[in-house]
Amino acid sequence: MATGNPTLNQTFNISTGVSQLQELGLFNYILPFGIFFALMFGILDKYHVVSKDRKINALISFLTSAFVLLYAYINEIEWFFALFYTKMAIALVIMLFAITLAVFVFRGLKENGVIPAGKENVWSAATIMIATMVVNAAFVAAPEPLGTWALDVSSIVIGLAFLGAVASFFTTGKGGKEESG
Repeated sequence: MATGNPTLNQTFNISTGVSQLQELGLFNYILPFGIFFALMFGILDKYHVVSKDRKINALISFLTSAFVLLYAYINEIEWFFALFYTKMAIALVIMLFAITLAVFVFRGLKENGVIPAGKENVWSAATIMIATMVVNAAFVAAPEPLGTWALDVSSIVIGLAFLGAVASFFTTGKGGKEESG
């Protein structure tokens, strides 16, 4: 005598659960908003970029996440996240390879006495830039589709490498002076 509501007798599995979450907008709106909000708030709260007040950091994170979600909604949110994550992942891989190459080259030059004393900051910055350009050229020369995606993010990678080289120039110079004094 199992009579009852026909909707309760339907089987519930993972695919129907995921499709119901998709209908509620979890994957298109709630999850992307939450990811951007958590990342932005974590960075602002940890490093106090804007303010030490958590409420101000939360408000800035909320507004920035809403703006990103609005921009992504207007320009097809699925394409926005697919392209953003794909291209940024390639940029991160290029930077990881470049940093690894720069560390090995710099340590090898320093241990073999090629770098003159007091010039570590110049050599560090030059090593970062050269390693980034070499690895970036290798990724851009890769066959489709990696080569075209790497070409799209190459200006970002070179810009980040330049900022890293400038930062290493100033931080390496400070470290060398403190040790001798």
